[in-house]
Amino acid sequence: MNQEKEGKGKNIHAFSKNFFARFFGFERGIDITNDVEVLYRRNIVIKNIIFVSNIMYSVILFILSISVEGAPADWVVTFVAFPLTYVINKFLKKLIFLDTEDKTKQNVAMYVAAFYMFLSAILMYARLYQKEYFETGAYILIYYALVVISLYQEKKLLSSIFQILLAILTVIHFIWTYNFHALVNGQSMMDFLPIFVTLPEFADILLRTLLFILFYFVLYAIVSMGQYMQEERKKELIKRRQVQSDFTHIVGNLFSVVLSSSHVLMDQGHAHRVNHMSKKISVLYGMSYEDTQQLESFSLVHLKFPEIKMLLHEQPSQDEKSYEILREKTELGAKIAKRIQLAQKCIDLTRSALEETLNEKLIAEMNLIQPEIESQIILLSDLYLTLRDPKPYKRPLTHVMVMKLFNGELGKCFDENLMSRFTKFHEDFSELYRNI
Repeated sequence: MNQEKEGKGKNIHAFSKNFFARFFGFERGIDITNDVEVLYRRNIVIKNIIFVSNIMYSVILFILSISVEGAPADWVVTFVAFPLTYVINKFLKKLIFLDTEDKTKQNVAMYVAAFYMFLSAILMYARLYQKEYFETGAYILIYYALVVISLYQEKKLLSSIFQILLAILTVIHFIWTYNFHALVNGQSMMDFLPIFVTLPEFADILLRTLLFILFYFVLYAIVSMGQYMQEERKKELIKRRQVQSDFTHIVGNLFSVVLSSSHVLMDQGHAHRVNHMSKKISVLYGMSYEDTQQLESFSLVHLKFPEIKMLLHEQPSQDEKSYEILREKTELGAKIAKRIQLAQKCIDLTRSALEETLNEKLIAEMNLIQPEIESQIILLSDLYLTLRDPKPYKRPLTHVMVMKLFNGELGKCFDENLMSRFTKFHEDFSELYRNI
């Protein structure tokens, strides 16, 4: 029962999260380096916020109509508000979708949405300021409009709207909030001003204005920081994509050169025989199951070359998903290159051993290449099979001849304990060679 409740709770949480991201997420499925695409998405989100705001305005007007016992004028305004807000939303939606790739049209939609937000807040205040208990809430809507406009993260837009709002708000204070004409009461301006500055109305207007200016400065600072961080993030993403593109090109060319000249190393039959013998040696050496699994994976990793062809021929899309894919393919490519290096080391040791040019200096140099025990086991298996098999540059050797080479200079290229186990069970490997 508890598990069912937890499951339902998770489903509800996931649904609400996806719902919010779909309608109010600013960066849902967009390329932040594309200014038009970002602005288009912001317009969509602001339009959805305006839609919700219009519903709330209608609810407020409905509550007002009920509170004044259904005065005809209030009910008329309430019912007119519904179709009016619907038309406004339809117009704004049409304007946004007129051309989703034209920055000028999206800028027009932005200014229209911003203008409607503060105009609707002012009209709501004009409708409610005379109603007791409604004036404070209606006044807050002006601040709310400014906050919604700030979501565009545009300092120029916010600054322009603030200047207009401050001028309109001053007029509202003098005409609606406090009836300035009634306070003057026929006095001359020179006679009225000394009296007005001593009135509580003047102190209240001054306080409201200062608070509005302070609120704007804080909001402007937030928008400035957000816009700066957005620009820096965009620059970093552009740089990362450029590096990603250059890196993909360089790595692709590198793999093309390495793998085109190493096609002989991609013999699947030989690779699986090396893998089979490596597992046998690892068991005799006493490696753990986990280490044996890693060794088995590494011995065959170069056969996964088709999985990194994207680096050679395709240009991946520039998004987060492709970036993760590129990172994974690059890591795989590094392992493949390392495995090819080990295969090349096998060929070099084979030639040196057969040509009797394997000296102390060359052995020291070879021992610096992948000295890990896992690599040594794979190399030992590969070397044994290569010496036994016929190659274009050599004839096949018998088991006795191969063991003679390992007991000589060739054995110095491997860990002593490893060679000890290999020589002790060399008959098993001869039998294994015949079977595989």
